[in-house]
Amino acid sequence: NPGKPSYDMASETALVLQDCKFGHLDLGRTVRNLWDVTKVLEQRWENHAVAAERANDALESVKKETEVRWTDVMEFVEQVSGTRRRKEEKREKREIIDEGEIRRELEKRAPKTSMISWASAVEVIRDVLGVYPHKPNGCNQGHKGHSESSVHVPLMGRSKGSTYEEKVQSILREGDSTHGDNGRSSKRKHRYTENIIKKKKTAEEDKAFYDHMLSQGGSNL
Repeated sequence: NPGKPSYDMASETALVLQDCKFGHLDLGRTVRNLWDVTKVLEQRWENHAVAAERANDALESVKKETEVRWTDVMEFVEQVSGTRRRKEEKREKREIIDEGEIRRELEKRAPKTSMISWASAVEVIRDVLGVYPHKPNGCNQGHKGHSESSVHVPLMGRSKGSTYEEKVQSILREGDSTHGDNGRSSKRKHRYTENIIKKKKTAEEDKAFYDHMLSQGGSNL
């Protein structure tokens, strides 16, 4: 199918260009330039390092100092599992039987007390459902690391965008009363028609130019 399936672009956060080679270029690295660049990069690194440490400290504090009821953890896991199952049923148009696998996995991990640390709760949720509060950078759906609401759909099974031909037909129908589009603006149709004429004229002009050059001689074409 020439229509492009819908998918999320990968995060650019992990994209690192390191040790790029531009041997044919003189980048003009003077002492002053390098000094100024170093100041900017050191300041940027310090800002990010401090922000990262503050966020990590807050995250670790929440995990270690907070406790939740085990029954609440079980309820959350079963709610998320049920939501994902309903989404899969809607996509596949069939009933998916829950054979209690989630409940059995939870029972294996049941603590000896009624309360559990949030760090342990996150670990249980991650292991049973295969989800994280925040999807780790670089993770793909279908593997551990998707969000709690996501359901993996094979790429070619996803909804697809309009093909080029479908878009052209949609534009050409604008203002056409036979297709019920007489109320829509036909500006796009006019622009499309103008561009087609320009492209055709440009191709004809190019051919005429090269034919003229060939007739003049002195060309190796």
